[in-house]
This record gives sequence, C-alpha cells and structure tokens, in this order.
Amino acid sequence: MKDHARTIIFRNTKNTRCIIKNNYQYIRSDVPVKISENEIKFLISHQILKMIDLRSEAEQLAKPCPLKEIPDFEYFSMPVTGGNAIPESPEKVADSYLAMIDQQMQNIIEMILQADSGVLYFCNAGKDRTGVVSALLLKRLGYDDDYIIQDYMKSAENLKEMLRQFAESNPEINLEIITPHESYIKKFLNYL
Repeated sequence: MKDHARTIIFRNTKNTRCIIKNNYQYIRSDVPVKISENEIKFLISHQILKMIDLRSEAEQLAKPCPLKEIPDFEYFSMPVTGGNAIPESPEKVADSYLAMIDQQMQNIIEMILQADSGVLYFCNAGKDRTGVVSALLLKRLGYDDDYIIQDYMKSAENLKEMLRQFAESNPEINLEIITPHESYIKKFLNYL
C-alpha cells in the first residue's frame, strides 16, 4: 500500500483507497469493472469480503461489477437516494450531499460499521456518493473535519483527468460541479 492518497488494489480504478491509513477495514472506490485473479486473491487474503454498490440499478446494469458474481464476496446493492443526479450549480453540490442523508444512508452506514470483514464500497467515480458515505463513516469513527476534507480532496487529485475528459465530452456539464472542491465538503460538514 502506498499511502492514504491511493491504495493500489485494482489496476483499472482511479479512486480506490483506504479511508483510514494502513487499514483495510473500509475501502472507498470508483466502480471496479475489470478485476484480475490476483486482485481477487488480494481482497480475499486481506478479508475484504463485503461489497456495497451505491449505484442505481440502471447504473449497475450499464456498468456491471464482476465482484457481484464471485461467491467469496457478499455483494449488496444499496443505491444512495438521489445519488446519480448532477446538481444544477456549484452552490447546490453540498445540498445534494445533504439530500442523500435518509434512512437508506443510515442503513448503509450501519451495514459498513457492523461488518465482520473489510468493506469495499463504491459508486461510478467514487467521489460524491462514496464521498458522503466516507465522510459520515469518518465522523462516526471520531475523525476530525480536516481529516475528512483531506480524504474527500484526494478524489479531485485522482480523478482530475477523467473529469476533465468527461466535461469535454459533455459540454452541458459544468466541470466545477463535478470536481470535488473543499468548499463543498466543508459546507456539508458544517450542516452536520
């Protein structure tokens, strides 16, 4: 493992990392769509056996995760409420995060915290839905806001090129809305 910034578990993901340095209990990620035999062995040997897919059913069908088909893992589909909608403006990003906090989010957090193995949880890019789950987990575990902000901002670094390309291909999408900014997570944490 390199550091908190990026855990090299999957060769084909860009935003996979432990949320607690040097601890494989909670791993956030973008959706792992290509998995090698060695990566499967790594997950099993490190007891990362619970998979939580935060995407909608349509997103899961469009971009299936092969871990769902492997009997060694418990795979749970737990879509985050409103998670696949892009906010209207940068000012609405933190509000969209707050809108994700409902009974479904509570169920996700409790499942992760009560897991008897390591947990890998992910959405498409691993930044918004996964970022909200990570922030709430870290809060519950007693981490301070600076640590949570640092974790959140790693997604901006890890996804910079991918988000730029996405915005170029989708000119109707404002790059500032889809790029993590410190102000978004700070506003969200202040609301909490």
